[in-house]
Amino acid sequence: MTRVAGHRMRAAMAAIGLLVAAWATASGVDASPVSPAATWLAAGDSAVGRLDLDAALTAFTRAHRADPESYEAAWKLARALSDRATLSTKAADQLGLCAQAESLARAATALAPRGAEGHAFLAIALGKRALFEGGRRRVRLAYEIRAQADTAIAIDSTQDLAHHVLGVWNRDIVALPGPERLFATLLFGRLPQGSLDDALDHLRTATRLQPEVIPHHVELGITLAAAHRDREAENELERALALPTSWVTDDVYRAKARAALERLRRNLGR
Repeated sequence: MTRVAGHRMRAAMAAIGLLVAAWATASGVDASPVSPAATWLAAGDSAVGRLDLDAALTAFTRAHRADPESYEAAWKLARALSDRATLSTKAADQLGLCAQAESLARAATALAPRGAEGHAFLAIALGKRALFEGGRRRVRLAYEIRAQADTAIAIDSTQDLAHHVLGVWNRDIVALPGPERLFATLLFGRLPQGSLDDALDHLRTATRLQPEVIPHHVELGITLAAAHRDREAENELERALALPTSWVTDDVYRAKARAALERLRRNLGR
């Protein structure tokens, strides 16, 4: 089942559950009590299925407030906040949203250390936050980003988002500027090891696990270009642009794909 189909199925099941509960109440049938947190989680899942980030963010916020000990509410709210940060155009807002997402994801990992989603979305939040940090702080974050993504994959090898993170992480480590490399060596004794081959392996795994997810293909195309595999990169970026929308951040990645494709075609003399 694709991610989009999965979202739609969860949304349908959530809607059916709410209808059954309403019918039972109206009919006087003794239905099992549904917690407020569970009701809001179902509403959030339904919103995700409709590609409605605002409604999802509201629902998962209320679910988390209703039950701060809910692992599911914590990681789903972290996901929604990270997506909102991606869509934001103001750096201050993005940084604040990333900080909130990081806090929620850390709470999720504390609530369920063996939950892959919490570790994956912590890696994502840290990766987004690193974009706003100076060289030294970014180097420090690099170690934790890799550790969280590795943990997610150790728990669940099919966690496509963690593979995505590690793909981009490896590519960024290879491209790390000289001063940051020097700082990493002085601070830690060595630089985190990364390679374009590993980046490509992880991103290919992500695309294989979730072939309909546009960001996986975009980052794979950009990484192929970094490896000077221009024809493959062009094909991958074109494939990304041909895919249908599966989430609200897809247009951000489409713009990224178009920019990368334009650079690539200039290099190819087109």
